[in-house]
This record gives sequence, structure tokens and C-alpha cells, in this order.
Amino acid sequence: MSAASGPDLSLLLAEGEGQRIEFKERLSRLDRELVAFANAAGGAVFLGVDDQGRVVGIELNNELKSRVHDIARNCDPPVPVTLRNHREGVLEIRIAEGSHKPHQCREGFFLRNGPNTQKLTRDEIVQIVLVSGAHHFDETINERFRFPHDFAPEKLSRFLELAEIEHRADPQSILASLDVAELEGTTLRFRQAGVLFFAKEPQRFLKESHISAIRYEGTDRFSVLDRAEVTGDPLAMIEETLTFIRRNTRVRQVVTAEARHAEVREYPLIALREAVINAVMHRDYYYDASHIYVHIFSDRIEVETPGGLPHGLRVEDLGSRRVRRNRTIADLLFRAKYVERIGSGIQRMQRALEDNANPPMEISASNFFVVKFHPRVEQTGIMALTARQGELCRHLSDRGALTKSEASRLLGVSGDTALRELQALMRAGVVERRGVGRATRYVLVRDTRQQ
Repeated sequence: MSAASGPDLSLLLAEGEGQRIEFKERLSRLDRELVAFANAAGGAVFLGVDDQGRVVGIELNNELKSRVHDIARNCDPPVPVTLRNHREGVLEIRIAEGSHKPHQCREGFFLRNGPNTQKLTRDEIVQIVLVSGAHHFDETINERFRFPHDFAPEKLSRFLELAEIEHRADPQSILASLDVAELEGTTLRFRQAGVLFFAKEPQRFLKESHISAIRYEGTDRFSVLDRAEVTGDPLAMIEETLTFIRRNTRVRQVVTAEARHAEVREYPLIALREAVINAVMHRDYYYDASHIYVHIFSDRIEVETPGGLPHGLRVEDLGSRRVRRNRTIADLLFRAKYVERIGSGIQRMQRALEDNANPPMEISASNFFVVKFHPRVEQTGIMALTARQGELCRHLSDRGALTKSEASRLLGVSGDTALRELQALMRAGVVERRGVGRATRYVLVRDTRQQ
């Protein structure tokens, strides 16, 4: 039996293994892959391809196809498969998401998780039974999206460049191969993950899919110093949020034996990056009453993600168990090299905090999943500056004095924001104000670069 026409083999091989693609040279342990895909959202096994995506070929004959069908029928319950020959000597085995989960083979129960097939524990099997038939938000169709009117081709091009996928196919084939869209007749229908990543204006369709990043003057939410409402696709939001964090967290220069001074940050950017990526990847998009928040206080940073933990996962399981609420979103971030290995983020955050001499992070979960970071403990007498404050001090050291309007133009912010930064330096005893009215100038009392 031949499958319906789909993306070219070269395009699929270029994508590499992922949530819905597995390469196998031979039939060995094929039953594991069949039940793993059936227990997830379906996928395809390509026989005659090695782990690096190179075609090694396999003899395409009726005996091979009969053996594949026998293996699929011997799963419990049987896994329906559709076969398609490729002239390169590759057999494509398509597996639909199972309608009678969970499926098992001779070795037990398995589930597809990113580019890996993992054996399920008893509790995970129970979880599949409990949620069998439930829809994953990122895999559902967005009925309001219209292709190509709402589609941003430049976002797809950027993604393919990041994922190192070379292609000559049309956008429709590429989007279908990434499983972010499906062709129904002549209409290309976008899944929610496709809208998030490749829509011109994702927030027009998913209003709460943005991030609020806020910096406060003290330890509560009373006085706001800086704020950004971050919108766009997930990759753009991650980068813009990290830019906001860099701008609003303190860094100091340490004199070393090298020609350039070393920077020591109040918080390790690796840990904060992981927290933001995890928030985008794992938030509950069905929970549409709120969005992601990054709160920067004078004594801590809190990253709040709507929806808490997936059903059956506890805080103490983090770092040892992997449950992905949004499988396609996670797969796209993996392909774009934003995550190294699914499930490794917690350990990476812990190591980064330890290496930077920060206290351990605190995690809590209710309706929101909250990660709280505490600053690196500095030696007394050392002044740590935000990026804006450091920029002001550098110019004050070179020029001698600045007005509020000059500080505003220098930082590219409003006059009120520039004044708040100058006042923070005044409270720290680094800057003092001289003159009154239009003659007011701000001068450097001590050069923090020498600390």
C-alpha cells in the first residue's frame, strides 16, 4: 500500500530525527518505535536511513512489507500503519496517533519524547490512560488563521536557518513536514504551534501568548522602573526578554591579569535564559486568563508561568522526569537549537547558579509555576551596576557631567526613566547632583570601574 503524497524525502532527511521522525537502518526493535509514536501524536519511521540521516538503503519487496505489517499487528492493541516506497531504497512507515492508548509491544510500553523513545513507568502508563484522547493545545487547528494572508515567510526562513535545514520545497510542504500545518483539500490549516512561530502577528490569534518583563525599584511591586510588553514569535520573545534582563540586572568589572576585565553578573544569564525558554515551552496555553511574567526586584527575580505543572508531575520530579505539555513547541525549540536536550534545563540552571555563587533557586507550583532566583552574594563595599547605570558612569567618567536630557538621549529612554537611574546612583553615593533648574548637572563622585 502506498501512502498519500507528502514532503520530499530529502527535506524530511534534512530535518533530522525529532518528535515525529525516526531513522532506522533495519527492522530490529521496530515494534518499540511503532507503539511509541502511537502513544504520542503519531509520526514516521524511515527504514534504510542511519542515525545521521544518510540513506543506506534497504531492499523494498513484499516480504519486507509483510514483516512490517506483522510487527504492527502483534502490538497490543495493533498499530495501524501506512507504507510508502521511496526510490532511494527507503521504506516510509506512517503511524497515526493511537485511538486506543496505551499501546504496548513485547518489551513493554513506550512513548516518543522529542528525538528519543523512552520506556514508560507504571505511573506514566496510568497518566496516558487518564489523558487518553485529550488534545494538546499546540497541536490543535487555529480556525481563524488564513494562509498565506497571515503567514510570515521570513520567520520560516529564519527558523530553517537556525535549524540548519536546507530545502528547495515550497512553504506548504515545509510547514506540513514540521507538523505545524496540514493540507485539507487545497486549504493549508495551521496548528496553534504554527501560529505561534510563523504568524505575522501571533498575539492577534493568541492574545495571552506574550511576556511582561518588569523591573521594580525595591522588593515589592509598588514602584516600577522599567517595563516591556514582549510580543512576537517564541524565538523573538525569548531574545527580547533576555535583552531586558541584561539591561536591568547588575554587573561589575573585575580586574584580572588579562588585558580585558572580566564581568561578574548578579545572576547567571544561562540560568535566566533556561527559565524564560522553559516558560515559553511549557506554559499551559489553555490557561488564557494570564501570560508569562518576569519580575525583577532589588533582591530577587521571579519568572511566573501560567498553568502550574502538567498533571501527575510534582516539583520534586523536576530534573529526573520529563513531561512535555506542548510537544510540537518543544520540538521546534529543539530543532532551532534553543534547547540542547529535552529535560536537561533544570540541571543546567542549577549548575549555572552554583558556578556563579548564587543561592539555589526556589520553585513552587499552583495555578502558576514560579521560579525564584536570588542574587550572587557580593563582598561588602563593591558597587554592582545595571547595564544602564554602567553606561552612565562610563560617560560621566569621560565627560565629567551629564544633564537629565543628555542621559535620556544616551540611554535611548524617557527623561523620567533616565532620572530614576541617576537617582539610584545618587542613593548609592556614586553620583551627586549640582546646580538647580536648567543648570542641574550630575557628576561622578567615585569611579566604579576601579572597584
